[in-house]
Parts: sequence; C-alpha cells; structure tokens
Amino acid sequence: MISVIKLIVIIFLFAISHASAQDYTSNAYGEALCGAVSCLTGSDAAGLNPAGTALADWSAGIGYNDRFMMKELSQKSARITMPVLGGVFTPEFNYYGFSLFNTSKASLGYAKQLSKTICAGINLNYHNVHIDDSPTNANTMSGDFGIICRPTKSLTLGTYIRNISNSQYSGSDTILPALIQVGAAYSFYGGHTICVDVDRNSLVHGITAHIGVIGRINDNVKILAGVSTQPMTVGVGAEFGFKGFLLQFAARRNQYLGWIPAVSVCWRRGEDKPWER
Repeated sequence: MISVIKLIVIIFLFAISHASAQDYTSNAYGEALCGAVSCLTGSDAAGLNPAGTALADWSAGIGYNDRFMMKELSQKSARITMPVLGGVFTPEFNYYGFSLFNTSKASLGYAKQLSKTICAGINLNYHNVHIDDSPTNANTMSGDFGIICRPTKSLTLGTYIRNISNSQYSGSDTILPALIQVGAAYSFYGGHTICVDVDRNSLVHGITAHIGVIGRINDNVKILAGVSTQPMTVGVGAEFGFKGFLLQFAARRNQYLGWIPAVSVCWRRGEDKPWER
C-alpha cells in the first residue's frame, strides 16, 4: 500500500514539474516578474540570465519558494557572486522536492563585461533526480549561455539559452527541457523599468510571453509585478534594502495550480556596477 501511495505522489510531482513552462529558481525577484528576466543585471540576475551577473559585486544569497503551498514541492537555493579574474564567478545550488522525489542542480557560472555595452556569461550545471527506492539516480550535465547589451541609456536587450547542448537524463524517462528566451527592458524617469520577454520551451507548445514591471520607490524599496502565459500566471513582489542586505518577497499565482510564495535574502558588499557610459 505504501509503495502505491509513493508511486502516485511521484507521478503527481512529475506532472507538476512538466506543467511549468519556465524553470524558475528560488530567486524571488524573478518570481515576482513571472520570468521577464532576460535583461536583469547585478546580484538580482543570479540563477537567471548568466550574463547579468557580470555587473555584480561580492554577494551571497539564499532563497525559498513554496510551490503551490505544499512543502513537499518547495524549492531552496543558495548562491554567491564573486568578482575575480576579470569577471564574476557564480556558484549556485538548487534543491526541489522531498525525500520520496527530489531534483537538484549544482551550477558554476562565469560572466564578463566585454565592452561598455555588452555582457556575456555561461553556466555549467550538474542535474540529479532522486526517486525513493529506485536502484539508480538519474543525472546529466548541461550548459547555459546568455548575452545582454545596452544600445542606449534607456534600452537593454537580452537573450539566453538553457540546456544549449540538449542534454537528457541518463537512466530515466525524465526530460531536461531546452529553452531560448529573448527580451527587452526599457527604463524611464525615476528608474522604473518595463520588461518584455518571449521564450520557446521544448516541453511547451508555442511561445510563452512574460511582462514585468519594476517600480523604484526610492533607493531602498522596489515594487515588482508580472504576468506570463502558458499557463496564465500573475505575480507581485517587493524588495527592501538595508545596510547591504536585500529582502525580497514574491507571490505568483498559476491559474490551474494556485499560489507560489517566495522569499530571498541577499547580502551585497557594495552596489552592483552601473553600465559604463
């Protein structure tokens, strides 16, 4: 009886995993923007577009999101940005699930500002899937690539590819999705920003659109909101800064599966670098 229950739970978890069009991390900033993240830079870009961390200072952060209000589907992350050797290294770890079924991803990223207007970055990832009582775990390696450019003071363009090698898990029917996403962000008076992205996920039919808005209240407070399609999802969030620490809250609502609250805490040694002019 217990084995049957375990099997039902595992099948349900696989269904939930494949229902998501975007492979979110526990970065609450990206959760609030509903995935409109291809143009983010600095420490907020950790775990999202690998090129964005090229402008980050030393930082360390942890994140937690409670997918669909079920602790068994929770996702946890930890990350560090380290500006050394002419670029920024970003080790990161994500864990999703519980004892019966869980997936993890360990990543090492490197990003560099190539010119005054262009940043590029790569990630190397190790993925692992653990199913209780399974004789073997499924695992694989993958690579991500991203680039961000800023042709004008107000306009930023970004793109990234996840699983550029189209890797698949060994010893399992679990599919590792490949994704390409492109977007643009426009900043206007007061530092407010509108982000518009589209992506193509190998597990989702058609194009998914993401729109995010970042409202800067002052130097220490931001209000965030977003919407995405396939399935229709809306998100809201806020970021508060205090003496080098950033506290970020978010809540996304999937039209079929419900709410996903998230929280991130990040320490930064200094401000993220601005684009050179």
